Amino acid sequence: MIKNLTSILDFGSSRITVLSGVGDVNNSFNLLASVEIEYEGFSRGEFLDSNNLQVSIADVIKRAEEELQSKINNLYIGVPAEFCFVYDAMLTKTFPKKTKITTKIVDGMFIDDKEENPYTSHSVINKAPLFFIVNDDNKTNNPVGLIANKLQARTGYVLVENKFKLLISGILKNLGIKQFDFISSTLAECVGLISEHKRCEGGIVVDCGHITTSVAQVLGSGIKELKSFSLGGGYITSDIAKFLDISFEDAEYLKRQAILTLKPSGLDFYDTKDGRKFAVKTVNEIILNRIDKIVEMIKKCLDGFEMTLPDYIPICITGGGLNYIEGIKDYFRRVLDRDVELVAPKMLLYRKPDLSSSICLLNMAINLYK
Repeated sequence: MIKNLTSILDFGSSRITVLSGVGDVNNSFNLLASVEIEYEGFSRGEFLDSNNLQVSIADVIKRAEEELQSKINNLYIGVPAEFCFVYDAMLTKTFPKKTKITTKIVDGMFIDDKEENPYTSHSVINKAPLFFIVNDDNKTNNPVGLIANKLQARTGYVLVENKFKLLISGILKNLGIKQFDFISSTLAECVGLISEHKRCEGGIVVDCGHITTSVAQVLGSGIKELKSFSLGGGYITSDIAKFLDISFEDAEYLKRQAILTLKPSGLDFYDTKDGRKFAVKTVNEIILNRIDKIVEMIKKCLDGFEMTLPDYIPICITGGGLNYIEGIKDYFRRVLDRDVELVAPKMLLYRKPDLSSSICLLNMAINLYK
C-alpha cells in the first residue's frame, strides 16, 4: 500500500488513461504510474461499445497496478463534457450583524448548500464559485477579509448524466473498487490550464480530441457555460485516408507533417513512411476543409453562450486533435477573429496538449480533494 496514493481514470474519445501519484511541494505531484490503452471511445454522449467497456477499464487498471506494484482501492473518474451539463445559481448567506468574512464562512456556504438539482436525469458532481457579491453591490472574486451583512456566491454546477454514473459505478464495483468519485474533466482543465488571475476575467477553453470537442467558458473557479460536439482530429485523419485511398496510419503520418501556413508550389509534397508522395496543396485542402467544419461548430457553441466575454480574452485550445498541426494557431486566429493560445499542462515533463485532461484531473484530485 502506497501512502496518500491518488489515482484517476480518464476517458478520452479514443483512449482510457489511469494515472497514479502522490502530492509534492508547491501543489505539484510525483507521478508513480501512467497507463493508457486504446478503446472504441464515445460519440454523441454514448460509448460506442459499452459491452466491451468493462474489459478495457479492467485492463488499464490492472496494468497500472502492475506498474505501481500496489492495489488501487479508490479512484477519481474524469467525466467528459459529452456526459455533462452545467447551470449556475446564487447562494446567499446573511448575518445578524456586520461580520468579517473568513475562509470558513465561504467554505460553509458550499458545504451547507443542499444541491436542489432541478434536473432529474443528472447528478451534481462539482460546484464552484464564479464570483461573489458582498452587501448586494460589491462584486469580488475573493470576499475573505471584507465586512458584510450579506454574502452571495454565483455558483457554477457541473452535472453528470445518471446513466454514465450508473454504468461506470457498476463496472468499478464489479472490479472490486468501492471507493470512487466523479470529477468534471473540463473543470479540471479550466482550473489547471488557466491562471487564477485570468479566470477571474473569464476564459474560453476548447479541447479538441480524437472524436469529440468541448467548448467551455470558465469564470472564477467554476464553469459558466459548457457545450460539446462529436467532431475532432480523427475526422481529419479519416478524410485524408478516404480521399487519398491510404491507410489510417499513413493518413495520420501525413497530417502530422502538415504545415497550414505553407503556400505550396506544384512541386511540394508530403511523404508517407514508405516513400509515397502526396501534393501539399491536396493534403492541406483536405485538412482545412474539415478544420473549417470544426471551427463552424466552435463558433456555434460560442454564439450560444449566455455571457459574451470581451474580445481581448483569447481562446485557449488544448487536446491532441488539432494542437500538433503546425500553423493551426494562426489559422484559428484568422478565422475566429480572436487571439488564440495553444495550452498544455504547465509541468515541464507533461507539457503536451493530449495530456491536459489526465494531468489536470490528477492535479485537481491530489490538491483539491485531500
